[in-house]
Amino acid sequence: MTDLSIIIVNFRGWTRLSQCLDSLANIDDSRFSFEVVIVDNNSNDGLIDLFQERFPTFLFVKNSGNNGFSNGCNLGVKYTIGDCLLFLNPDTVITADAIFVLLDEIRRRKLFSIVSCRQVREDGSHERPYGHFPTPLTLTGWLRGLGKIGLWKPLKNVSETDDFIYPEWVSGSVIMILRDSLNALAGWDEDYWMYFEDVDLCKRAGMLGGEIVLIKRCCVEHNHGGSSRINRKVTALTKSEVNISRHVYISKHEVGFKASMMHLFLVINNLLFGFIPALIGLSLFFVNGLFATANSYFRLTGYYTRRLTSPTWLSHRSINYPKI
Repeated sequence: MTDLSIIIVNFRGWTRLSQCLDSLANIDDSRFSFEVVIVDNNSNDGLIDLFQERFPTFLFVKNSGNNGFSNGCNLGVKYTIGDCLLFLNPDTVITADAIFVLLDEIRRRKLFSIVSCRQVREDGSHERPYGHFPTPLTLTGWLRGLGKIGLWKPLKNVSETDDFIYPEWVSGSVIMILRDSLNALAGWDEDYWMYFEDVDLCKRAGMLGGEIVLIKRCCVEHNHGGSSRINRKVTALTKSEVNISRHVYISKHEVGFKASMMHLFLVINNLLFGFIPALIGLSLFFVNGLFATANSYFRLTGYYTRRLTSPTWLSHRSINYPKI
């Protein structure tokens, strides 16, 4: 019997994936057994076969296309047998001790619980891989900033103890959940192409009584952006998809006037406040970061234009986007 199945979704993030798989290949621990499945979202660059040769004990699965993180996760689960599931980003580095702590904790928790841990970057700086669910006053960074300086009541503090933090959601870069819990949740929601699928999963798990737990004494290295920032085209794509996925989340978890106002605010915010940066990015196209901002802006305008004639907020990249 396999204790743990580790699922990793990759898209051309081979350099970071190599470090991640090295960390897993070096684990030889009698406290647990594990298997590793890597789903490649159609990188189509010829490297998957080389990695299969380098890591022969791990299973590599070729997806039919770049169908998104949720779809890749669900596909990977189909090839596993462990009672517990650990979803890892390809740009993470993990240890046996971290896995054991996560595994021990998820077994102590009730059904639908999700467990994660602290995350640090390669330089030792800390990330904040958790947060609150979106509200009308926290949809954007500048709105959250205004709340912090006292213009309105800030978000309630995240509950925590000496050992645990209990946020509303944890990052999908490191998520452990029981197989039975994920099955009962019908898996990851494939309406999301990329981003907010982790927030959605935690939302649905919490609604069914699960605990969302971040373990303080456990830590994983996470070098953010291993697949999402490999070049300026991909960076622009992921920047736009963050905003698109906010709309998808709102359409699923908010209703009526509140949902309409949140959608409208995001549209106005993205188009109005993104216009000048987009113009600057076009004029300074040789600066990668600025060009990515401009490219992202025009991708969003295309998304909003399609929304005028489409019944859905889904990204056209979502595997569930209506095919006409």
